[in-house]
Amino acid sequence: MKLPTRTPQKKSEADSIAIVKYKLGDLGIIRSQTENDYGIDLDLEIVRDGQVTGRLIKIQLKSAKNLRLRRNRTPSVGGIKQSTLAYWCELSFRINVVAYVIDLKTEKIYVAKDLFWQACSRIDGGDSSKSIEFMPEGPNNITFAKIATLAQAYQPVMVEVVAAHKMALRRLEQFAW
Repeated sequence: MKLPTRTPQKKSEADSIAIVKYKLGDLGIIRSQTENDYGIDLDLEIVRDGQVTGRLIKIQLKSAKNLRLRRNRTPSVGGIKQSTLAYWCELSFRINVVAYVIDLKTEKIYVAKDLFWQACSRIDGGDSSKSIEFMPEGPNNITFAKIATLAQAYQPVMVEVVAAHKMALRRLEQFAW
């Protein structure tokens, strides 16, 4: 009798979700989005001083059993479809999106550099997949991942940046004189 098999990809996905929930779970409420996964795996709602803040961030997970780092100690992940990059750009316009790559062997979590700008700059209308880069780990990997996550959760989203620029341009004369 042949039984269903668990694919290595599903095992890696489950392991990476477990690592993130265990190591970053004290940042807030983590909700899984893997049922209908189109480029986002988790939602994180920040909790501060025991209070649910309403500040949300979308999380995309990538994982590797033996993550290779560049000479400067930064990982990168390739094979990302341009449609996924476009999706991240669209989402990032109104809500912050962060990508993690999890080294399944060491359980280290690496946080992507600003995903909006990386994703948007790599879209070229072609069919080739692209890579995204991650920040090097700090002296304490998990503390650094938490700080980088919170920084990205509280940074202005693109719609706020555009609104601020519009307001500044409308009032340019006031600033110039």
